[in-house]
Amino acid sequence: MPYLLFYGMMQAVLVKGFNMIELPPRRAAPVPLHIVGGLLGSGKTTFIQHQLDHEWAGEKLGLILCEEGAVKLDFSRSEEPRIKRLLNACVCCEMAYSFFEVLVELLRDTAVKRIVVEITAQADVQQIFDFIRSSHLRDYLVYEPIHVLVDARNPHMRFDAPAPMIRRLMDQAEVFVLSFHDQAGARRFNPGAKTVRLSPSL
Repeated sequence: MPYLLFYGMMQAVLVKGFNMIELPPRRAAPVPLHIVGGLLGSGKTTFIQHQLDHEWAGEKLGLILCEEGAVKLDFSRSEEPRIKRLLNACVCCEMAYSFFEVLVELLRDTAVKRIVVEITAQADVQQIFDFIRSSHLRDYLVYEPIHVLVDARNPHMRFDAPAPMIRRLMDQAEVFVLSFHDQAGARRFNPGAKTVRLSPSL
């Protein structure tokens, strides 16, 4: 079966299931949804930690973790978020329904002011957004720029990478966050026309 036909059928089935879930009360303003992607070990958790301690300080977050590396989050300097774990899950396909249920649960908690999803490198962000936009949740969320962490030492992180997974990550990123940039030596990352920021040191 051609991929696009299969994807369309799967999306139709999932959206029908999504729309049968009891929705939370509508809020006065949509909740920001942040997607943070990148390869395992690229610095996603470090970036989220910095945001918790600074830009998102004082806010109650809903945090969906699809991957956990060696670095663990520390909430001693911030309000502890509501954490949901869908570890090693590809939330764009086989775990899409569970992901949707978790989103609804977090939206029911009016203390949660923004939702952050740390996805695996395998997840297709566009597919995730397509599912949400096709469902009744489309008016509950506002989509923040997709941040992709890039290990500046990794020579394979480029738009013409042989691995389709990396090419998709590069294409879907709206903001690149460079980690380990102080250890990259002479290597220079080419972001194309996209925004780049340096990963903060904690």
